[in-house]
Amino acid sequence: MTTSTALQTLMDRATITQVVQDWGLARDAGRWDLLRSFYTADATMYTTWFVGPAHEFVNRSTEAAKRGAKAQHFIGAATIDIQGDKALAETRMILLARGMVHGVEVDITCYGRFFDQFVRQGDAWRIQKRVPIYEKDRMDVLDPAATLQLDPAQLAKHPEGYRHLAYMQAQGGATITEGLPTPNSEVLTRLYAEGLAWLNT
Repeated sequence: MTTSTALQTLMDRATITQVVQDWGLARDAGRWDLLRSFYTADATMYTTWFVGPAHEFVNRSTEAAKRGAKAQHFIGAATIDIQGDKALAETRMILLARGMVHGVEVDITCYGRFFDQFVRQGDAWRIQKRVPIYEKDRMDVLDPAATLQLDPAQLAKHPEGYRHLAYMQAQGGATITEGLPTPNSEVLTRLYAEGLAWLNT
């Protein structure tokens, strides 16, 4: 690898990392136009409550924020593989969400990773597809004096990696996306294989 190629790769990695980090702040701070700018026009977004065009995800996130939805994303280290004008980025993240479950206010902590397909458009790198990988989550009651009893059958309906998050979101009326990637799942194996095939095409 020549010095110029190595320098370009380093710059590309830094740019992609910044997009992933800035995505979290833009999403949580309600900077919707900036959030839109991180996606390609045909980008696809996956979450526990939505699968579809990224622009629609931004629209629905905007409306949810107006209704008082509260969420924060903490972005960690990223592994990035670049092939020409394509890249795969896998990034550590923690999602914090607050809401009501059976009339009790709770906090959800969800650990996972973002698996992103990036493409270079001009001088910019943009997300073409984002799929979260959900590792584990937990639910904590805000009021120590409150008592919360979850429905075991309803909780068990959701994958272990995001079952508490899904339980809360379902309580709020959301349609839950089942079958998202979790550790050691066949869905995760397929996601990795499809990502590599896309990168090397």
